[in-house]
Amino acid sequence: MSSNAPTVLSFRPIDEIEATLLDSWREVSKATHRFLVLLREFDLRQGWRAYGNVDCADWLNWKCGISRVTAQEKVRVAKALWTLPHIDAAFERGDLSYSKVRAVSRVATARNEEALLRFALESTAAQVEAYCRRLRNGDGVASADHARRLQEMRSLSRTIREDGSGTLHVELPRADLELVLNALEYVGRTLPDDPTRSLFAKGADALLQMARDALAGRTGHGAAGDNFQVIVHVDADALSGHGGESDLPLPTVKRLCCDGAVTPIVEDDTGRPLDVGRKQRLVSGALKKAVFARDRSCTFPGCHHTRYLDAHHVQHWADGGETNLENLLLLCTAHHTLVHEGGFTIRRHRDGRWYFVRPDGRPVEVEASSAKDGVCDGAGPPSSAEDGPRLGTHPRSSAENVREERAVYRLTSLRFGR
Repeated sequence: MSSNAPTVLSFRPIDEIEATLLDSWREVSKATHRFLVLLREFDLRQGWRAYGNVDCADWLNWKCGISRVTAQEKVRVAKALWTLPHIDAAFERGDLSYSKVRAVSRVATARNEEALLRFALESTAAQVEAYCRRLRNGDGVASADHARRLQEMRSLSRTIREDGSGTLHVELPRADLELVLNALEYVGRTLPDDPTRSLFAKGADALLQMARDALAGRTGHGAAGDNFQVIVHVDADALSGHGGESDLPLPTVKRLCCDGAVTPIVEDDTGRPLDVGRKQRLVSGALKKAVFARDRSCTFPGCHHTRYLDAHHVQHWADGGETNLENLLLLCTAHHTLVHEGGFTIRRHRDGRWYFVRPDGRPVEVEASSAKDGVCDGAGPPSSAEDGPRLGTHPRSSAENVREERAVYRLTSLRFGR
C-alpha cells in the first residue's frame, strides 16, 4: 500500500469525532453566511454586468459552477437576510444551517421572525421545511404563485430501454397525485390474488388494468363514494385570507372544496382536536342537479365537456360567497384548475352575465360558432375590456327539467383548524 494513501480510520474516540464534526459544520454555516453577505453586495452593485452576464445567478453558474436554480435561490436568500436581523445573526454565529435559513426566509416577516427563529433552533431541518411550507401554502399571494408553478410543471415522460422495458415518469401536484394513487389502489383490489406479486408489481399491474379498462370502454366498477377521498388540512383563518397553515396551496384547497365535503375540527394550541363537527356537502344533491340542468356542460368558452365536472363557486364560500344557483357554474376539471391555479378569473358583466378573463387581464372571447345552448349568446367583442365577452343568462330550472348529473365528482374531505 502506498504511503500517500489517505487514512480511513483515525481510531480517535467517537465522541471526539462527533464534536469535531459539529464544530466543522458550524464553520460551514459561518462560511456560507459570509459568502451570502458578499454575494448580496456583489449583486446590488451589479458586478456581474462587467462579464456580460444576464444576472447574478448567471454569473454564479459560470464562475462558481452552481446550477442556475440553486444560484437563484442563493441570491434570494442573501437578499432576504437583509430584512431579517435575528435570523441573520443566528446564521452568522453558525447556530442555523443554510437549509433552515433557506426555509424560514420564504415566510419570515418582521412580525413572525423571532417566533420562527425559536422554532428553527429547536427543530430539525425537515420539520422546519414542512412547517414553513404549510405557512407558505396558507398565504394567499405566495401560494397562488406556487400553485401556478406546480400546474405548469406537470408532465409525463417515458424512457424506452434496449432490453425491452421502459419507465414512465409523472410530475403532478400533490392533490392530483393522490387522486391517481387512490385510483391505482382501487383497481389493485380488483386484481386476482397472486402471492408471488410484489407490492411494486401490483401497482404496475393496476396501471395496466386501468389502461385496458379505458381502451375497452369500461368506466369502472361503480361509484367510489367516500371511501376514496383526498384529505386536506387547512386553518380556517388561512382559508379566509388571514394567514395560517395549509397542507396545499390555497388556490388548490379552494378548488378541491368548491364542490367537496367539509369537516370542521376545533383544535387547541397544540393541534389536539377538541371537537369534530359533522361532514357537510357544500353543494347539495338537489342544487347540483339544478346546476346541471341549467349549464349542461362546462361553461368555459369553447368547452363542451359533459363529464368530470365540478360546481364552481364564482365567489368562493370561504370569501363570503353563497352556495346557490346564481353563484355556481359548471367547470370541467381542466378549466376549474385554470380558474383557481392558472390565474384565470370570472367576472360579471353589467347586464348580469358572467365572462372569463385571462391572467393578463384580457377577456376570453366568445365566438358565435362556439356558443352553446343556454350558455353563450354569440355576442361579438365587448365595448370595453371591463364589459368582457358575454356568457348567456341561464333559464330558471323547474322541477321537470332537473336531471341526473352525468359527471363524476371528486369527493374531498377538508378539515379546518381552529
